[in-house]
Order: sequence, then structure tokens, then C-alpha cells
Amino acid sequence: MKGTIVSRTYNEAENLPHLIHDVSTELSGIDHELLIVDDDSPDRTWAVGQELANDNPRIRVLRRTTNRGLSRAVIEGFLSSSSDYVGVIDADLQHDPAILPQMIAALDAGAEIAVGSRHVNGGGTGTWSRARRFQSWVATKLARTFLGVELTDPMSGYFILPRADFNRIHKDLDSNGFKILLEIIARLAPSKVEEIPYTFRTRVAGKSKLSSKVVLQYLGQL
Repeated sequence: MKGTIVSRTYNEAENLPHLIHDVSTELSGIDHELLIVDDDSPDRTWAVGQELANDNPRIRVLRRTTNRGLSRAVIEGFLSSSSDYVGVIDADLQHDPAILPQMIAALDAGAEIAVGSRHVNGGGTGTWSRARRFQSWVATKLARTFLGVELTDPMSGYFILPRADFNRIHKDLDSNGFKILLEIIARLAPSKVEEIPYTFRTRVAGKSKLSSKVVLQYLGQL
């Protein structure tokens, strides 16, 4: 199989049918699976996913009841894949699935990791407030300064890389961090990163996971 796209979910039952439809549409010509990794959501996102998977062989669901967390869910999803490439897309519909074929094409062309970026030419942050844009700028500046990460959008949670490269570094990853991309970039130290522009979309349903706890986790991860 060409690619496994992991979407870690927590209380995203309303968004899940839309995510599955959009990803399936954009990757209709590519051999793939969409893996829903759910942290035992109280709104039973996992049950919604399983019901949809019954009618779609490209959908797979993992329900996690222990050791919860975004990075842990992504790592477990990647490890369960046998595809050539593994990637992440958020279930809140803010990541645009339309660029998935471009991200996969970038890996086919030799990139070591393809990242969806809001900050390269052609990308955008949509309806973000000035305060939110400033917060993102500070977080990006910190990552680029202290980690030497040359990405324009190191805070992105939207990326794809070869599974073989992930397998090579996964034992060194700190699963406590919120931004798994930072962890992977720091351990992998890729020489060729391709950033694909997209515009961050407005959340339709559910609640944002951004909180003061997440900010502290990010600083600790740095």
C-alpha cells in the first residue's frame, strides 16, 4: 500500500464522516488507508469510525483506552502500518486534504518528509486573530532558534514521511510532546524537506485542543 494517513481523534464524531469523505475523494487514485486512532472518546468517535469502516475497506479504526495522548496515538498508528508512507492529518477539518496527493508526490520525487505549511507562499492561516498569529510566530521562532529547524511551519501537525525512516527513529522519540513533527524532525535530521502550501481552515464542530497545558508541553518539548 502506498500510504497510511493517521488521524488521531478525541470527541470528533461530528467531523469524522466529513474527514473520511474528503480524504477518500482526494486520494481516490492512490492506494491508501485512513487510520482513525481514537483515545476512547466520550462521544464515541471510535464507534462512528467503525460503522463507517464497515462500508469502506480503506478505513481502519484503533481504539486506545490507555496511555492516551496525541503523539502516542500517532506513533502507535504509524507502527501498525505496513504502507510505504505514513502521515498525519487532523480530524477537525482544518487541514486541507486537497494537498495530500502533492505531499505523496514530493516523497516520490525524493523528499525525506513533506509538510503542509501555512507560511510558505500560497499558504495562509485563514481566520486567525492577530493574537493567534503572534502566538504562532513566537512558537515558530523558538523552534527555529533552539532546534535549528529550518521549516517555515514547524508547528504544523500535517506531514508525511517514509515508514522506513520512521521505523529507524521511533525508539528515540519522546511521546510526551504535543508536536510530534518537531520530535521527528529533530531525530531524523532530514536533508530534503518539501513544504506544501495550504490555508488553515475554520473548525466546523468540536472544540480546539489548544490550551495552557498544551503550551507548557510545547515549551517542555523544546
